[in-house]
Amino acid sequence: MTPAEEILAIVADAVKSLPGHVMLVGAYSRDYWMQALNVCGIARMTFDVDLACRVSTWAEFQGIMETLKTVHRLRQDARFKHRLWLRNDIYVDLIPFGGIEDARGDYAWPPDFDVTLNVQGFQLAYEDAVEVSIAGTVLKVIRPCWLAMLKLKSYTDNPGRTKDLIDVFFVIDHYFDFIDQEKRLYGPEATDADVFSSEPFDTRIAGATLIVRDCHIHGGSTLRSIQTDIRNFNIDDRLSLVFARVNSLAQKEAQAMLNAILRPLD
Repeated sequence: MTPAEEILAIVADAVKSLPGHVMLVGAYSRDYWMQALNVCGIARMTFDVDLACRVSTWAEFQGIMETLKTVHRLRQDARFKHRLWLRNDIYVDLIPFGGIEDARGDYAWPPDFDVTLNVQGFQLAYEDAVEVSIAGTVLKVIRPCWLAMLKLKSYTDNPGRTKDLIDVFFVIDHYFDFIDQEKRLYGPEATDADVFSSEPFDTRIAGATLIVRDCHIHGGSTLRSIQTDIRNFNIDDRLSLVFARVNSLAQKEAQAMLNAILRPLD
């Protein structure tokens, strides 16, 4: 068992008898889908595990944290309240959501309320997530479409996280490999074959188009709110400029992909 698989097993065991439920998010979820679907590509390496923990109250979440520290001997990071270390091998960032955020997805971390986070869209991603088994540990894994959308939102909340934009581009660039191509693109009853009608055809623009379609199935008004926030952030092209720079793209290419993934569908 790898350290990542070990820490997944520990957290899943901790929440099993407690009210919380976990969903694998972040780059490790991307790696899961790459392996499960045989997606080829050179992705940004990750050295941590990100888990979203669905709880109703802060007391539930604090109970889970205490169990992880006292029973499972994970060490809380001195700087980041949501980070727990397995020895010195790997850490997990455990992000709570569910009944603790306001209507915009914001909350401040008690007791000092000096750390703020936004988890808008996490509930939708959780409802759309897939239950899988990783080295015997059963948990939910975020779908690639939501991974891309929420990482794009994450960057606008924290512009220092340029690695999120690298992960977004990877999902866009390889999205055809993350879906059932026969059912959706090439088969006799393909549901999304219309993406080939755009001129000139670009697989990345098509991938971004399919991402927002897949999020839209469950997204509704919350998805539209997320898209609006991201578009507002990019009002002076500061998102497209950085997206282009970190992924070695022309800005015109970067903006075209962003336009596709941020296009309202109703």
